[in-house]
Amino acid sequence: MGTSYIKNKRFWKGAFFVTAAAFIGKVLSALYRVPFQNMAGDQGLYVYQQIYPIYGAAMILSMYGFPVILSKIIVENTVNTGEGAAKNTAYAAFISLILFHVFLFLLAFAGAPWIAGWMGDANLERLIRSISPALLLIPVFSVVRGYYQGIGEMRPTAVSHLLEQVIRVSAILTLTAFTVWMGKNAYAAGQAAAAGSVLGSIGGAVYLLGFWFWKEKAIRVSWGETLKRLKEIHGKMVIYGILTACGAMVFILYQLVDAFTAARVMAANGIDPDQAKNLKGVFDRGQPLLQFGTVLAATFSMTVVPMIQQEELTGTRETSRRYASLAIRLTWFIGTAAAIGLIIIAEPVNIMLFENEKGTGAMQILAVTLIFSGIIMVTGAILQGQNCFLWPAVLLLLGLTLKLTANLILIPLFDIHGAAAATVAGMAVTAAGNTWVIYHKKYAYFPGIAWLVRAGAALAGMGAVIFVLKYGCDSFMEFTRLSAAGTALSAAVLGVMLQVSAVIHLSLFTKEEGMLLPAGNKLVNRMERKEQNRENRAKRK
Repeated sequence: MGTSYIKNKRFWKGAFFVTAAAFIGKVLSALYRVPFQNMAGDQGLYVYQQIYPIYGAAMILSMYGFPVILSKIIVENTVNTGEGAAKNTAYAAFISLILFHVFLFLLAFAGAPWIAGWMGDANLERLIRSISPALLLIPVFSVVRGYYQGIGEMRPTAVSHLLEQVIRVSAILTLTAFTVWMGKNAYAAGQAAAAGSVLGSIGGAVYLLGFWFWKEKAIRVSWGETLKRLKEIHGKMVIYGILTACGAMVFILYQLVDAFTAARVMAANGIDPDQAKNLKGVFDRGQPLLQFGTVLAATFSMTVVPMIQQEELTGTRETSRRYASLAIRLTWFIGTAAAIGLIIIAEPVNIMLFENEKGTGAMQILAVTLIFSGIIMVTGAILQGQNCFLWPAVLLLLGLTLKLTANLILIPLFDIHGAAAATVAGMAVTAAGNTWVIYHKKYAYFPGIAWLVRAGAALAGMGAVIFVLKYGCDSFMEFTRLSAAGTALSAAVLGVMLQVSAVIHLSLFTKEEGMLLPAGNKLVNRMERKEQNRENRAKRK
């Protein structure tokens, strides 16, 4: 691969910087649900999860959708016409997105009664209106992040995301605690959480505006050039931005399907409506846990597109394919390891986070999606980097259609376990379809049999060790919240250590690829020491 393979190392380091911020954000996003669920109960979690897809979709569009397509346009501008057009492109994108999102805000705010009715719960109307102002902040997030990602600066994306999450989580917990203390019901707690989410997005947007004015000092707008660029990119920004975000929105879209169907279908098939809402809340416990395994994949979705596009424009398609191949192998390896681990330790994780084991079976079924969800995100990003936007969207729609159909068939038979199985089936179809397109069009190299055998051995070994640890804990103790936490965290740390060891000792990645990973220098040094030790032993023999 040589030095050409790592010439964009700065992009990858930026990707892992964002990964760190995204991972911390996911930790906060998962952890706040613990005190929130303890304060508001499973029905309170149901209420918030019914409206969360609206907010979640807005934030994903503003991180993995519009910024990615804007960064791609800016890379094209820089290669073709120089850096001068980049800012005019950013201003044009801002105008385009403002027009689009004012329309969406008015649609959500005015249409709240109809949306709540389709969800089968008229009490959600106020909450939908409370969360809708977040739509107005997408242009700020999207344009500032996209502009700086296009020139290789990932700090604004990372810091704004982390700041938004910290403010959001703090506000949600504070406002919810006050609401519960006042003796309000689950819907009031959900509305407090909605307000906290909007406050978080305001905080992130204020930081980005401040960074822009500090970095750029003053706004110099060539309105003639900006309007010209607006005519060129308006449709492209909106349509391709949404298509680009489809992969990263996979969990949100599946949650949206469940928001409109799960509780309604259970209630329509003889389950008491309040019990159906509680069951939906129990099912929603698994949603934040699934996102841990896809943080890396979602981050690659932001960075792989401009990197591949840059290599394609400069004629180095070999490098483009190697980037894509590494991203797929790494994502599959991490996602499969996370799935195996969560399936084994789902019970202690559930007790640790949510006090009891309710919904553990559904959580274990949902864990299988970790194998597919990251692949959906990364393969979608690779296809988009090759200007192939239609296939990922069509295959995602096919998976969602299967999910909806399976929900209607399986939920009456197996309640939330049926909803979980429907999610697995839908994602598997999309992941398989995307992967087939990539290798059929030769946008990436298929992993060799030897690599698959070594990776499979590493995953099987990790699973066996964690299973023995979990089985031993089951045999000698009854899970309390404290003992469950000890078991779950010990298993997670042990799993990570085993996988890092496997990467080194089984040579799952080359030295050049290792340099692109977090702590790459240390990883490569250990790989070199291992090779040196092997050579020394061979000489002694």
